[in-house]
Amino acid sequence: MNLPNHHTHQLAAHFFRHSYARTVAILVRYFGLDQVEVAEDIVQDTLVEAVEKWSIHGIPDNPDGWIMDVAKKKTINLLKRKQLFATKVVPQLQDVESAEALVADSTLRMIFACCHPALPTESQIALALKTLCGLSIPEIAKALLTSEDNINKRLYRAKKKLREEKIAYDIPVATSLNDRLDSVCKTLYLLFNEGYYAPHHKEVLRIDLCYEAVRLLKEVEETFHNSAKVNGLLALMMFSLSRFESRLDKDDSLICLQDQNRSLWDKDLIAQGMNYLTKAIRTKEINTYQLQAGIAAEHCMSPDFASTNWQSIYQQYTILESLDSSFLVKMNRLIAYFYLGHKTEALTAMHALEHSQGFAQNTSYYMTLGTLYLNMQDDDNARYNLKEALIFAKNEREKDLIQTRLASIDSI
Repeated sequence: MNLPNHHTHQLAAHFFRHSYARTVAILVRYFGLDQVEVAEDIVQDTLVEAVEKWSIHGIPDNPDGWIMDVAKKKTINLLKRKQLFATKVVPQLQDVESAEALVADSTLRMIFACCHPALPTESQIALALKTLCGLSIPEIAKALLTSEDNINKRLYRAKKKLREEKIAYDIPVATSLNDRLDSVCKTLYLLFNEGYYAPHHKEVLRIDLCYEAVRLLKEVEETFHNSAKVNGLLALMMFSLSRFESRLDKDDSLICLQDQNRSLWDKDLIAQGMNYLTKAIRTKEINTYQLQAGIAAEHCMSPDFASTNWQSIYQQYTILESLDSSFLVKMNRLIAYFYLGHKTEALTAMHALEHSQGFAQNTSYYMTLGTLYLNMQDDDNARYNLKEALIFAKNEREKDLIQTRLASIDSI
């Protein structure tokens, strides 16, 4: 298949982003996790060769198979030169096929390795983006809003820890499985949120972070399809993504939930979310992801903000608070209580949160108070709290939203 050079480079980039991780995961299976950099070098070298040869001879009918075959040959040649595991590894590599079962198993092992609880959280995310998602150092730095030097340091620390701790390249057994799944879910949810709540989330790379987190979690779900946490988190991600396109207006400003155009919400993603939520509920195991997904489902199923089932949301937040007593959960439960009709009691309790453990002055808290006071037509208190929110706003989008609310008060 002969295509112009720009098509060749596009396909090579597509491979690097979506197939890089699979090839590295397979090679690490034979080198060992402590040699992950060797596997990465081989795959990167293979990609360079692909770009050079495909530009001249055209793209092969099976690009992934071509990549795996060339990577396998490069691996064998390297092992021969270095006599590294010559008697143990080379015979196994002779039989490596790009079979779906092998790819899935190797990818799952890599997910558990990158999300190992022995690694610092920030290193887990950087390692996942590099090894599982195939992003370059500059892309990771841009995605995580930090410098390339910081990313290199995080990756160095992560790989050093993998070697020092002798972390096994395997799928956890029953005794440690639950804790390891917790770690995987936590890391992938953080990765998802890096994209979803970014100040510039319309950038393609930021959106890709969300979908990469979903892709990796689906890899986990294919093996642990009865996991309440995995299905609950997948449901939560689907419901969140379904509203993605409605969160910004034509001027790129944030739109609050009650003002979003619900006709823009992705019904297919909502249906997928409901499917995963149903699977989570069937396990009869309650967890924080499932409850958050249940709350998100109520919003997604409501035709408009006024029709929201606040009773169900309040009840789910009450259960969630028994599992996660964080300030944010307490605040959200009181928001639901407010919209149930207990406005004065909810606002009194909201102010009392300022004296609770974990309270921190932030935009979300004062923005919420300002919005609730606006709902009660108490312009003075609304204006005061919105001005407080403006002080703690971290990006221009938040500031624009708050100033729009303030302008609406002053125009009355």
